[in-house]
Amino acid sequence: MTEDVRALLADAAALYHDNPRAAGPLHSFLDSWDEPLRVGFTGPAGAGKSTLAAALGEWPTRALREVTLLDDPATPTDATVRLIRHLEPDELAAARPDGGSAFARQSAVNTILVLARADEVGAGRIDALLNAKQLARRAWREDPQCSGFQGVIAVAGQLAYAGRALRDDEFDLLAALGAVPRAELDRHLLSVDAFIADPFPVGLPAETRRALLTRFGLYGVRLAATLIRTGCDSRMRLSAELVRRSGLGELRDTIASCFVARAGVLKARTAVLYLESLLRGEPRPHSDRLAVRVERFAAACHDFRELRLIADIRGGRTALTGEAAEEAVQLLGAQGTSPGERLGLPPEVDPADVHAAGLDAIRRWRHEAERPDRPRADRAAAHVVVRSAEGVLARMFA
Repeated sequence: MTEDVRALLADAAALYHDNPRAAGPLHSFLDSWDEPLRVGFTGPAGAGKSTLAAALGEWPTRALREVTLLDDPATPTDATVRLIRHLEPDELAAARPDGGSAFARQSAVNTILVLARADEVGAGRIDALLNAKQLARRAWREDPQCSGFQGVIAVAGQLAYAGRALRDDEFDLLAALGAVPRAELDRHLLSVDAFIADPFPVGLPAETRRALLTRFGLYGVRLAATLIRTGCDSRMRLSAELVRRSGLGELRDTIASCFVARAGVLKARTAVLYLESLLRGEPRPHSDRLAVRVERFAAACHDFRELRLIADIRGGRTALTGEAAEEAVQLLGAQGTSPGERLGLPPEVDPADVHAAGLDAIRRWRHEAERPDRPRADRAAAHVVVRSAEGVLARMFA
């Protein structure tokens, strides 16, 4: 696939060599092919794009080593983390793909939806993050406007960043708050005004308390004091627990499994989308031949078929529902592309068990693909799943 896309890009660059507006992006695609995957953060003003990207950027784990995080809307990206503030119908509708330019043209197959201010759910009660995570999972399963995304994840971006960058002096201030009897401190944590107002039970100037609110938010201050009171008695422990509760780890793991595992496919998809747009919008003599090659590649590439079918299943555009739909998207690689992840097996599993599970999946889905009582579109979808299951065994025993 990589060499095929390189060849298409090179031929397009030669065809449009005298058109700087087209040649620039084409050469950029060629030059950046071996660079990290570009994941863009988008969303409305105030959603916390820069904060969340910075929180992930300070997590230099292997899972994100092959990713460049961008919050610049003008930069072309291969995948998208789209932030919203509420799971309301109007915000969800605005978050759907808009069918714009090749660079803005996003699809659910390369987009994660993030409820980015999850600590505001339920008026910021101490169980706000837990409730937000439950709402996000339910929306992904049940809301038609959410079902097509690679995931719907609740994250408290401000809390995540503050937890990652927690300083010793900040821990000392929070520890002083945690030492105040809960009943007494809670009265001062009812609102921002109450937290700033004097008198205050600890000798912290109002300016210092404002700085804590700017850094952690009222919810973060309340949570940190509770955690310190219940055992997080060091900066490292508190930092780890704040980050864990923020949802940042789930977002990181989802980016790794949905994007990093398919980096080559997503890069190829971005390039092909641009080629399709360019050839359609600025035709040239003999460009029709290149357009046919691009169309054939897009139609024949099984990785693209997987992405399209995942989006169709999750978007409710097939007859597959329930457990059959869940198994199909898993076999198609929606939860990860390793043999175990596709087959729903634990990481340390005997190859013989993988082989048996793969054969069983091929048998069952081949039966679905050959059922004469099924519509043609459903049989075609089952054939794609069969091909994915066959690919698992082919890669394992090649």
